[in-house]
Amino acid sequence: MFDLFRKNVPAAPAAPPLRAEQLQARIKHHDFLKALQAAGVPPGQQPAHSPLCGELIVTYAFDLPDSVMMATPQLLAQAGVPQAGLPQLARTNLARAMPQPQFFAKDGCGLAVTGKGMEAALLLVDTVWDEMAPRFRGEIVAVAPRRDRILVCDSANPAALAAVREQARAFFDEHQDQHRLSTQLMVRREGEWTLFDSQ
Repeated sequence: MFDLFRKNVPAAPAAPPLRAEQLQARIKHHDFLKALQAAGVPPGQQPAHSPLCGELIVTYAFDLPDSVMMATPQLLAQAGVPQAGLPQLARTNLARAMPQPQFFAKDGCGLAVTGKGMEAALLLVDTVWDEMAPRFRGEIVAVAPRRDRILVCDSANPAALAAVREQARAFFDEHQDQHRLSTQLMVRREGEWTLFDSQ
């Protein structure tokens, strides 16, 4: 009888269905996965991921209007995204959503700015690097010390390489938070990033 007087609690709104075009690639340090494992997150609930270069990996997430939802295998299946096409689809969607970056240079060290706080993800936008390559005497060298920082320079410029190393370390040490990535230098070769072995 007393149930009649209980206040009706509205049900939480159902999450909108996930769509393949919402899927985007993100850059993370491989310690991100270790932290999830240490927290007891089962493998099936961890985000889909693939290696990028050295310490860095690519993870996948659904970019929603007011949040980001990591793309687990189950959520990918719900969105109808096949595992085989995942990397290319996520990169294509990212490139479409990413603003054209602006580059600011000093001492041969270039800083890319997009205004979205995801500058490191530019590593996955091939057109940026394909368009830039003809302007370099050597190879494109890049470093992503933080999620919102990416530095580039010409491998043929020793002074610029030194400046990039120094600036990357400064950015990396700015804050000890989850947005730190890596101070490793990477070089663009044949459309892929590999570790830059020049010291």
